[in-house]
Amino acid sequence: MVMIFNEPITLTFPHAKDDFKRIEVGDARGRYEIYRISPVVAHWPAGQVPDDVNPRSHKPESLNGKIAGDIERTLRDSPEDFWLANRGGFLLAEKVDFNPKTSMLTIRLTDSKLHGLADGATTNAVIEKLLALVGVPGEEKLGAALAKARFNLDVVVGLTDHERIGKLVQGRNRSVQVKEWSLADFRGGFDWLKDTVDRHGGPLRNRIGWEENSGRSVSVLDLISLLTLFHPSFEGSNRRRAPTAAFSSKGTADKRLLDDRMQAGFMALSPVLEDIVEFHDHVNCNFDKAYAEYNKRDNKKGYGLGKRKGVEPRPEELPFTGVMCEYRYDKGLIFPLLAAHRCLLSFEGGTASWRSPPGEFFDAYGHELVGRLFDEYQKLRNNPAAVGKNASVYETLYEKAQNLFMTRLAPMTATAAE
Repeated sequence: MVMIFNEPITLTFPHAKDDFKRIEVGDARGRYEIYRISPVVAHWPAGQVPDDVNPRSHKPESLNGKIAGDIERTLRDSPEDFWLANRGGFLLAEKVDFNPKTSMLTIRLTDSKLHGLADGATTNAVIEKLLALVGVPGEEKLGAALAKARFNLDVVVGLTDHERIGKLVQGRNRSVQVKEWSLADFRGGFDWLKDTVDRHGGPLRNRIGWEENSGRSVSVLDLISLLTLFHPSFEGSNRRRAPTAAFSSKGTADKRLLDDRMQAGFMALSPVLEDIVEFHDHVNCNFDKAYAEYNKRDNKKGYGLGKRKGVEPRPEELPFTGVMCEYRYDKGLIFPLLAAHRCLLSFEGGTASWRSPPGEFFDAYGHELVGRLFDEYQKLRNNPAAVGKNASVYETLYEKAQNLFMTRLAPMTATAAE
């Protein structure tokens, strides 16, 4: 579906006639106009320029990195050299008009899928930030500096093939390589997941970063890693294939989501996705209670939790839901524990549902699972990273959870149903 801006965007600004160049090129698919422009930074309407066609995010909170800092320093300290030091931008547009009598340039954008900054959006975001500071006390020199700087751009008119735009964006954003997951988001690979996560009124809305520089504390890769722990491909005859990739291969999580062999399984988890995220935080916040019960019953009041490697006794806000916990746990301890609760899922009819609420199950039997976890932890020399990578740990905890469900909970459920 074509996405049109609510209203066409018109960029109008002064531009020197001698610095305005136009060429026309053609190929087997059509003819295109390319305009080389170099507006004064102080005149460039950075705040009006969309960048939806760019795979990276350029929200204000993303401007704390080294590249953005270098761009800002050049604009402030060496503005005359900015056109040399900065590689410029690449803007896709519907139409370009230049009035030689008034020396005013107008660029028109109408389609959010086709028009906007395909490259140079970080520079544009820095310019927008600095323009907003002109006139602020303490920034008396900034306006004069921006009036000396020039921003080189190529503006292309006539390119309407979204697939070709994707290739263009991918190629031009490789000086600092764009992560493949950002490109996957640009191509729409996460759209179905976004529809679930960012639904209106949903608890996860606006909490997940879908592209680089999103400014979010958790990314779609974190979410996919979490869902991998509950993926149905590790059930039935494949159960012994433990989901260790969730811990050890977060960087390629997007490839699992987009893999034709696994995508249906991820989509089957949609009805319980929010439950899984909530359960992740429930385990983090109640791990200490389960450990205390294990320590009292089975461990003869052995090591305190805070003395365990992979556990830090300091408060932490969990990024998925914002809940505060008293301890911070290494994922190597949390992931096998979460994955054990996969036994509580049913995939009848092709979609996931709970046979028993996972939070209640953990509250009842978490101390036994935590005890088994630390048995394995000690076998691996108290190394939480080794725990998170070890398939036998996942298998052992899964079997323990499944046995608890089948011998204690399932019979009670059947009796209640009678």
